[in-house]
Amino acid sequence: MKNNYANTFEKYLKEEFKPAQEWAASSKGKDYISKMIPSLAEIKSKEDDVLAAVYEIKINSISVYIGQSLRTVRRLYTHACHLCDAPEVYFGIKQSEIQTIEMIILTPPILAEKARLQAEAENIKSKKPVLQPYYNISGMHADACIPRGNARRKAMINAGAISLDA
Repeated sequence: MKNNYANTFEKYLKEEFKPAQEWAASSKGKDYISKMIPSLAEIKSKEDDVLAAVYEIKINSISVYIGQSLRTVRRLYTHACHLCDAPEVYFGIKQSEIQTIEMIILTPPILAEKARLQAEAENIKSKKPVLQPYYNISGMHADACIPRGNARRKAMINAGAISLDA
């Protein structure tokens, strides 16, 4: 019998990761990345798949998420697909409200998972991404995010990532 983590990861691979890789290879994905996320296109041009790095996502110049991955470019494709097809669900922002998206590699490759997780936690604590406010709460994982839904939108508005004047 699989444990809960294995089931969750298998579901993520099937429902999000694999479709995002197909999306990134499609003309729709390539076009979106080229127009909206040139920093990801630049990362991809330098490295087919940056291995084992910590990365940051900024929307409208605001740090919104920091993560780590063994296969960083492929993980960033998943985020890019979410930004294209469901930004309100995953990031609390409408497509029409996105002016800029930056994806930044924050560390050189870190192969040891424990060291990579530590570097991720340190970056979350120092950069304070909007969707990860739990870095100082005892018992919470540093990378824990605000639950999906209206709370993410409120956090994005409060951080100034979304202008209500538009």
